[in-house]
Amino acid sequence: MKKISLVQLKPKHKGRVAEILGGANLQSRLMNMGIYKGREVTKVSYMGLKGPVVIKVGRGILALGHGIASKVIIEGV
Repeated sequence: MKKISLVQLKPKHKGRVAEILGGANLQSRLMNMGIYKGREVTKVSYMGLKGPVVIKVGRGILALGHGIASKVIIEGV
């Protein structure tokens, strides 16, 4: 499957987290939010112009900054 960043995923599409391009600190922060390798996420919306990316993880909805969202690599479902 094709791998893209969370920023490039189209709104209302699902994907599975393939990898996180960051250090242990970033991976730990995302793990605490429920985002880890193998987890399915749905992109809800994107504000454009490097704005936040809103995703649904499990039953929760999160807003990630553009920089962090670009480091989350998604594999299409």
